[in-house]
Amino acid sequence: MLEAYCARRSHVAGDQVTLHLSADAPRVQVTVLRDGRVPQPVLSKDDLPASRHAVPDDVVANGCGWPVAWRFPVPESWASGLYRIELSAGDERAEAFFVVRAARPRASILWVLETNTWNAYNFYGGQSTYTSGDKAYASGAPRVSFQRPLPPGFLSLPADAPRIGDLGPRDKILPYARWALAHGYSPWTGAASWGQWGRRFQDWLEAEQVTVDYATNADLEEFPVLLDGYRLMLSVGHDEYWSWGMRDTVEAFIARGGNVAFLSGNCSYWQVRLERDYTQMVAFKGAVDDDPVLGTARERHNTGIWSHRLTARPENQMTGLSFTRGGYARMAGATPGAAGGYTVYRPEHWALAGTGLSYGDQLGAAHTLVGYETDGCEFQIEYGRPVPTGADGTPRNFEIIGIAPATLFSHDSAPRGLYPPGAMTDVEVVAEQVLGRHDAEAVQRFVHGHAVMGSYVSPGGGTVFSAGTTEWAYCLADPKVACITRNLLARLG
Repeated sequence: MLEAYCARRSHVAGDQVTLHLSADAPRVQVTVLRDGRVPQPVLSKDDLPASRHAVPDDVVANGCGWPVAWRFPVPESWASGLYRIELSAGDERAEAFFVVRAARPRASILWVLETNTWNAYNFYGGQSTYTSGDKAYASGAPRVSFQRPLPPGFLSLPADAPRIGDLGPRDKILPYARWALAHGYSPWTGAASWGQWGRRFQDWLEAEQVTVDYATNADLEEFPVLLDGYRLMLSVGHDEYWSWGMRDTVEAFIARGGNVAFLSGNCSYWQVRLERDYTQMVAFKGAVDDDPVLGTARERHNTGIWSHRLTARPENQMTGLSFTRGGYARMAGATPGAAGGYTVYRPEHWALAGTGLSYGDQLGAAHTLVGYETDGCEFQIEYGRPVPTGADGTPRNFEIIGIAPATLFSHDSAPRGLYPPGAMTDVEVVAEQVLGRHDAEAVQRFVHGHAVMGSYVSPGGGTVFSAGTTEWAYCLADPKVACITRNLLARLG
């Protein structure tokens, strides 16, 4: 047995990183690498003393509490980035991570990594926010600690690992789940990991010689001035869990002219609270009625979806889009035979310059750009083109570039076994939290959605671009997707 974690997820030069580990072996070999196309070793220790430590009964909520095994400083010479810690002892292998952020901006672009989502899907200790005893998927453990090891697959995956957004058979068994179970990984690693989206986007940035600084989700709340000095903030992959303080920081940045590119899907869907000095995340989710803030002056900070009727702060006020109007695409029974790309309605949009796309063309279909989880908005067709109604919180000046069918999982469309008997499906949870009921008529308001790609400009001049899909990083081999990404970075960053 060999397991490890870092006490904090984010550091600047001068900070001390503390590594906590538990091992059967008396000595462990450790290498610290800045991840990238070619990972760069920056520190190593060949004979770190180690011992085995018990896993507390309350580990899911309160963490492992293991003693410090190694403490080392972050020097000024370490560039901002994600740093993996590789550990080995005989045949045993483990990984941990931390992020080095810049004390002052060294680039014009800040990439904020979706570390809250990694924690939500981390099942170490037998529970995550998705699984807990007889409750599953939308209602798991309501409090999850960041001070737990990430299981194998969260930080790195084999080169031949499939993506969860791949088109699979119509039998509702996901190809990634089959692969993960056959190779000793949890199926949840396909839904939340650096190995799925982050590493690919980082490789592309490095190939394009684009320099960015890095930070974590919690940094947006802990350091409200984090975005000062940057022109563009990036969100990539599956950036699902956001706190009130995170929203405040990003929305203030947009209001004063800052730009954001959400190259992500299911973005800012659940509200969470970061507590215990940012070491614990509170997420009642589908069991939000049990959240103790309900009925108090802080009930808008409940940990249901951001579109919850009591919260009155839908995420599309910030991103332009919402998972409540999108859903799943090209997986299990959710639009399994769809094209996998966006139908283009506004080829004149600046983001599409140089792509050669025309009205009605498909963008990204060959690479399944529209897959896994997608975000959309309520819209109507005016003179043959989609226009947001604004009724769901999307800014009225949001320009819809392209759309594609998507659907929230119901009992009919979900993978087999996703919901235990009696559990509400995704579409029922949305109807219940938005409308206060989940009868057939309420469900019909949300079950037929669309992935949407587009942008808007805030009154303060900040531009927000939303890709509306988790799969953007997987499709950068598509010349047109790569061209759009270059346009975004050039114009906004």
